[in-house]
Amino acid sequence: MSDSNNAEGRVGTERAWVATEPGSVATHARHVHILSKIVSDRIAAGEVVERPASIVKELIENAIDAGGTAISVEIREGGLQMIRVGDNGSGMTREDAELSVERFATSKISSERDLQTVRTLGFRGEALPSIAAVSQFEMLTRNKDNVQGTRIRIVDEKKELDVAGAPTGTLITARELFYNVPARKKFLKAPLRETELVTKVVAQYALAYPNIGFRLAVDGKDSLLAPPSSPLERIGAVWSREAASEMLAVEYDSFDLKVRGFISKPSFARASRDWQNFFVNGRPIRSGLLAVMLERPYAGRLLPNRHPLAVIHIELDPQYVDVNVHPRKAEVRFMQERSIYGAVQQAVEHALRDFPITQNADGMEWPFANVPESSFGALREAQAEYRAGTWRALGQIHNTYLLAQTPDGFAIVDQHAAQEQIFFEWGTGDRGQAAVISSHDDFHRTSPPVISLMPNEASLVNAHLDEYRALGIDVEPFGANTFRVNALPSFVKLSAREVLDTLVFEHDKYRALEGEALRDKLASKLACVSALKAGDALTLEQQQNLLNELLQIYSPATCPHGRPTFVCVTLEELERRFLRR
Repeated sequence: MSDSNNAEGRVGTERAWVATEPGSVATHARHVHILSKIVSDRIAAGEVVERPASIVKELIENAIDAGGTAISVEIREGGLQMIRVGDNGSGMTREDAELSVERFATSKISSERDLQTVRTLGFRGEALPSIAAVSQFEMLTRNKDNVQGTRIRIVDEKKELDVAGAPTGTLITARELFYNVPARKKFLKAPLRETELVTKVVAQYALAYPNIGFRLAVDGKDSLLAPPSSPLERIGAVWSREAASEMLAVEYDSFDLKVRGFISKPSFARASRDWQNFFVNGRPIRSGLLAVMLERPYAGRLLPNRHPLAVIHIELDPQYVDVNVHPRKAEVRFMQERSIYGAVQQAVEHALRDFPITQNADGMEWPFANVPESSFGALREAQAEYRAGTWRALGQIHNTYLLAQTPDGFAIVDQHAAQEQIFFEWGTGDRGQAAVISSHDDFHRTSPPVISLMPNEASLVNAHLDEYRALGIDVEPFGANTFRVNALPSFVKLSAREVLDTLVFEHDKYRALEGEALRDKLASKLACVSALKAGDALTLEQQQNLLNELLQIYSPATCPHGRPTFVCVTLEELERRFLRR
């Protein structure tokens, strides 16, 4: 054999093996090849079926596209054990049903041109085969022109086709989700969290299509019942009657663009944007820019860090919007973005025209307006006795820090951090149970305030009533998604509505916590929003009371977030700085 042939042979051998890390075993190189149908279907299923909520989304869209006027969703164990979605739509013939579980089989488009004018929610033909690839799949369907229905079962790529009795429409059941893809299953959240995500999807489509009846059952119990109704009545059914009563209609019309829907009054807002829903030609979408356009007219009308609720429908010619730019069809691309964003902003501005803009001119308000002049005397030591261990208030610095004389020097106290720690210990100690006689206006009425929450918020509170009551918040269920607040801790100055909104938002961030760990997080938040703020002017008496309360608690040195509440400077250090030592 020639040297060139030997060299070629060596090169071929080297190409056939891949070097690995020192000490490891070399592995044979993989040639490029076409994946088997089973593997490719499961990869595609991962694109469409991320979690139970994505299955529910795809099946609801199919039901709407089929003309269903009643859609029922049932889940068990967050959808991991079972998902069942039924509708009374057009149903399918035996031939169509058999073909529908094949990839890229769809009745909604037939050519590339159809993608430019698609009006249906689904169009890719991937949902049913993707669901069948990662679950134990069963479909029962009947077309109105057929006497008999069709049942299809698919387990481990084995398909069974039977004749069965069925009402007009389609019923699809997916059991044991990801039973054959354990790697994906371990990344799912707890059943409670998956249930909340499914609930959010059903609520979103219920808001988008008030003419369709929706039902959601969770572990055998009805969680949402929304019969066909007007758009405003549907908001009441999905969110609450209180939310529906706080809505304003928005409307904008032009030649080829319409904006319709409802937004909340500035007085009714939430701490996150989770309650903002945008629909383009009936399709739910995510859009940060639309949220900005929605909130811009609220500037000066809404408190900081609060967001309005909204159900906004945008209708335009399908050729001006590309719905095929996102794997889950959650985002779209507008051809004329500026005109659409401007239309939303204009519609919201018109709806808010009767609500005045309240602007606070910085530097124009005298911060000491409510403080007696006697508080501003010279900062000199008065002829008064004080016992060791006490601090005496001398004054405020920039309406943020207190200056206090101590037995061995002086202390600078952060008034917010100090009172926050005081309230935290009151809320988590014995005083949290005892100090429940509230002094604010909500409890001067003949009956305690009744607060309506969103369904997922209500479920959180219902599951942790003991933790809320341990804070001194006497709250009890008072109907579906409704609570009566009988008392609040005496240090709380917020209304009952504001207290629940604030704590539920904080609770949602720490939903994995239970018992004392959850109570401490909620107590910390309640103390933070109730405590003095930087810029709050205090009389000398108020300053002294704050110092006295700080020195009486168990841990006065830091606030619940770990920041120091005060900094001490000794007399010895002062003398050194002034070269007296």
